[in-house]
Parts: sequence; C-alpha cells; structure tokens
Amino acid sequence: MKFTLVLLAFILIIAPEVSAYSLSITDIDQPYEIVTIEGSLEEGESFLGELNSFPVMYEVIAEENIDLDVQIRQRYNNSDEPYGFSLILIRQNERDSGVTEVSRLRPKPDDWTVAKDSAAGMTFWESDLLSQTIEPGVYRIEISTSDNTGQYMLTFGNQERNSGYFQTIRDAHTTQKFFDYSFFRILTSSYVYYTLGILLLLVAIYRTWKYRNSIVHAG
Repeated sequence: MKFTLVLLAFILIIAPEVSAYSLSITDIDQPYEIVTIEGSLEEGESFLGELNSFPVMYEVIAEENIDLDVQIRQRYNNSDEPYGFSLILIRQNERDSGVTEVSRLRPKPDDWTVAKDSAAGMTFWESDLLSQTIEPGVYRIEISTSDNTGQYMLTFGNQERNSGYFQTIRDAHTTQKFFDYSFFRILTSSYVYYTLGILLLLVAIYRTWKYRNSIVHAG
C-alpha cells in the first residue's frame, strides 16, 4: 500500500500540464491552400508537414510588432544529405497591391547542423534561424524545395518544452510517427527512459526493503 502511494505521488508530481508550447500537423491537399497560424509564435509552436509537389504556405497576422524566429528541421540520416528546404517571408501589401518579400532562408547542404532532441527522442538536421521583427500586418511564410518533396518540422519561437509531462510524451510520439519511426522509438525519449529508470529504482528499493523486513520478522 505504501509503495502504491509513493508511485501515485510520483505520477502526480510529473503530471501537471501547461500550455505554452504546441505541436500540430499540417494537412493540406491542394496548392496555395493557406494555413493560418493562431496563438503566440514567440512562446513556441511547431508544425509537421510534407511537401507533395507544391509549396506549403503559412499565414501570420501580426497585430503588433513581433520578433519572429523561424527554423526548419528535418529527420537526420547520416547516410543522406539534407533536403534543400527554403523559406520565404513575404508581406501582404495594403489595398490588394501585391506582396513584398521581407526575408529569405535558403540553407546550403553544409549550413545544416545536427541537433539531438532528447525529449523527442530524435536527431534532426536543423537550419539557421530566420529572425525578423515584423510590424503589424498580414505575412505569409512559404516553405519549399526544388522538387517540392520532403518532410519537415517548421518551428516558431521558444522551443523549450513546458507543455507538461504527458503532453510532451504525446508530442514525441506524434513527431516520431510522422517521421516514420516505430512505436517503440518512444523509449528513446528522455521523458520516458528517465521515468522508467526512476520507477525501476523505486521497485528495487521497495523489494529490498520488503525482503529485509521479512528476514527481520522471520528471525
């Protein structure tokens, strides 16, 4: 009974949820379909997506000045070079007078860095940041490659996860599944293997205590 209470207390400690970081999958089926981004980009958002013969366009509506930090991630494979993803940030001009390019990110193969994400249990190719302070207005971010193929993770703002223990595990599973990893890959997430390690330690301590207690009573 005491051991059950200890486990319950441990779960209650790690379980609290907060809602700063968010992850979603971009699902579009036709060219030039706009994906509107809602929420605070500075707090941290990520979008999983795949190019299917056409670019993907995200829309940001800024009601005040925003420090926009955008980055591309893709699955790392040490036997392949990274896909040549690029980003273009454009602003919708007022009175329907077209658009204006604000900034562009087009990493060369050597510009991608290898980054291990322990919470996600994955290693990524990671681009530099596209950092831009944008004024109030309507902006669009286009992600593409030369042949418009490839899976990506588009990240905005602060990527330090504080969305709660269980939500972080769900996000890790979603990300791994999207990038075609098996279900058991979740065991490589630090949020899983550290917890399993602690639980195994608690079980070992409990069994040792129970064994010694039985010896004392037997004596």
